[in-house]
Amino acid sequence: MKFFIVIVLCCFVTSTVKAANPPKEHIQVEFPQFPDLVYEYCIAELNKATPVDLSYNQYVRRYIDIFTLERRAQVEQQMGLAEWYFPIFEDYLQRYGLPLELKYLAVVESGLNPLAKSPSNAIGLWQFLYSTAQMFDLQITSYIDERCDVYKSTDAACRYLQYLYRTFGDWNLALAAYNGGPGELDKAIVRSGGKKEFWDLYPYITEAMRNYVPAFIAINYVFNHADKHLLTPTPRDPLFADLDTLNIHQKISFSGVSQKIGMDESVIRRLNPCYLLSEIPYMGQPMTLVLPHDKAIAFLKAENQIIATQNQARYILPEQLPGMISVEYIVQQGDFLHKIAIRYECTVDDICRWNNLEDRNLSAGMKLVIWMRN
Repeated sequence: MKFFIVIVLCCFVTSTVKAANPPKEHIQVEFPQFPDLVYEYCIAELNKATPVDLSYNQYVRRYIDIFTLERRAQVEQQMGLAEWYFPIFEDYLQRYGLPLELKYLAVVESGLNPLAKSPSNAIGLWQFLYSTAQMFDLQITSYIDERCDVYKSTDAACRYLQYLYRTFGDWNLALAAYNGGPGELDKAIVRSGGKKEFWDLYPYITEAMRNYVPAFIAINYVFNHADKHLLTPTPRDPLFADLDTLNIHQKISFSGVSQKIGMDESVIRRLNPCYLLSEIPYMGQPMTLVLPHDKAIAFLKAENQIIATQNQARYILPEQLPGMISVEYIVQQGDFLHKIAIRYECTVDDICRWNNLEDRNLSAGMKLVIWMRN
């Protein structure tokens, strides 16, 4: 059988398809296509190495053609991005004891774009809706959207996939539920009379769910057999070659970091897509800053200077403002900083700065200096 397949591979048929971005000479490029038997054999070999059921049929074939013919440029770009993202995904998948092939799910979901946004407002590499993100403790505020954080969103995706497999006991059903929601899949199972195999449920599920598993199987095949289809990864951005993650304990702007470490602000934003504004907020716990290794060292050397310069630039002493007076406030039992800040129309940062509250802790009877308008 293997000998026969080799003969077929050597005698593949081709399909003449115009490249999405044809060369200047406008030469038509021939991209290889293969008989169904070849795809079936290759996917059967992949299936031997994973607990996820990878099978071949006309629906999978359609997506193989889409990825290898119609969307070649996008797939080559995704293959380049995968060199950075896949090791991160594999690390988390191994921690949770999940099949490593699930890394391809993010390719189907977002094209490995951490800022991807769907028409239904799902966001990030793993395309979490707001409600689902909340279930897995991903922070979403005016400052930050952790659905765009590669590490935290991948951890959440692993926990969600683990839960879905525990619920349905089949990886293809877990994938379908990831796409359409477990409730929708439950309804399809009822409509089918209790069937529990994905392909048996195919007539009963939504169109999006029908397309999802074939696309997942196809992208598994394409990434593992890219050379057969003359697909070449877009060279990985050197920026992603050697990254460090730093803990930040104060609010800090990207512009301040940019000026001191000699790195374009837009590049810093690209490496830290979870921050919605041009700054890293302080939210009572360490925040992360991702930088190339050499720039991370430069940041650590200049961190105190960056913070001092930034605070000096943006903070005006209250006594320098017209109409401001200071009052003494005695902390009452049950008081907290946000409550006091709301009452006196200032911010928590203001109160901490006026009173040197580095740890932000209050105790009953403590005296605070508060500046307010007369």
